[in-house]
Amino acid sequence: MTRVILILLIFLMIPQTGFASVDTAGAICVMNTVTGEIVYSKNADEKRPMASTTKIMTLITALENSEPTDFVTVSRDASYEEGSSAYTKPGAKISMNDLCYGLMLNSGNDAAVAIAEHICGDVDKFVGLMNSTAKKIGANDTSFKNPNGLHNDEHFTTASDLAKITRYALHNDEFCKIVSSKMYTSKMTLPDGSITEVEYINHNKLLKDMEGCIGVKTGFTKNAGRCLVSAVDCEGMKYIIVTLNDSDDWNTHKTLYEAVIESADKKTLVRAGDTIRHISSDKSKCNLVAESDFTISTNGGPNEFEIVNNIPQNIDFSINKGEKVGYIEIKLNGKAIGNVNIIADRDFKTDKNADTTKCFGFVIINLWRNIV
Repeated sequence: MTRVILILLIFLMIPQTGFASVDTAGAICVMNTVTGEIVYSKNADEKRPMASTTKIMTLITALENSEPTDFVTVSRDASYEEGSSAYTKPGAKISMNDLCYGLMLNSGNDAAVAIAEHICGDVDKFVGLMNSTAKKIGANDTSFKNPNGLHNDEHFTTASDLAKITRYALHNDEFCKIVSSKMYTSKMTLPDGSITEVEYINHNKLLKDMEGCIGVKTGFTKNAGRCLVSAVDCEGMKYIIVTLNDSDDWNTHKTLYEAVIESADKKTLVRAGDTIRHISSDKSKCNLVAESDFTISTNGGPNEFEIVNNIPQNIDFSINKGEKVGYIEIKLNGKAIGNVNIIADRDFKTDKNADTTKCFGFVIINLWRNIV
């Protein structure tokens, strides 16, 4: 494999003027999903109750410790859990997949307990898994005492911790699919053998009001107030916003997204068609090129990017136009953040004695041109 590393240091100063009008939230954290940079914060390290935003951790813990095809038998204790409900019935059988939709779209406290009991046989053991994952993520000021967010004086987080947890969870494709769904129809098999359907509707207004919005999770208790975690993924702009105890959370999130996108510095690190390598044989010639753009928005710094080309040292086989030959790995501060396929720009015929000529000048020139 051929590895070529291009190191780029990007320093940005982010104006804070666009955030000045936001003052209704008790705590705020705005995070760049890709870089992990904190773009804006207010009381972000204060420990506060989080209400049903707890279920972000419940969902990712469920996805990492069960299969969507698992069938869960709902206990009486789970079905009668107080507060918001996924409308489960004692003794009903429901797939883990459907239960996860009930957990997030309907904010089902019953679903949270049913998930915990199925995976660990005991709610407290499941909560232990949640806390272990929080520590692994680096959410060190978070303490879970239940899987649904019902009030407990020892159940708390911070806005910055909740952003870290959400960032971790968003790496899971199934998590993103569930939390961004506007509607879902669940099926349950009741103890008498009959099947009933329940329609779950996501009441997160941002899903329809904001382009690229990923719903994530709402929450409310008397002690916590209105809590909201949202994320956007739009044309290379990827951000998480957490607000705790905010009476005007919908408008706060809209205002913050407008401000953060306006202040972002959008960089194209790889552009579709960038030539990575020339190859030739006695039969044909071919360019190996980037298949697509890779764009990132940054909000601070310094950030160190590495562009690593992974392609075979010798090409001793025939390639069709558009066929993947290798990939470009993009790293940020030493951690992989994405890949772009390297493909052939035309059909290529060769034999085992092919003369393969490496050429990296074009890609370095193109990448530097796009970034500086």
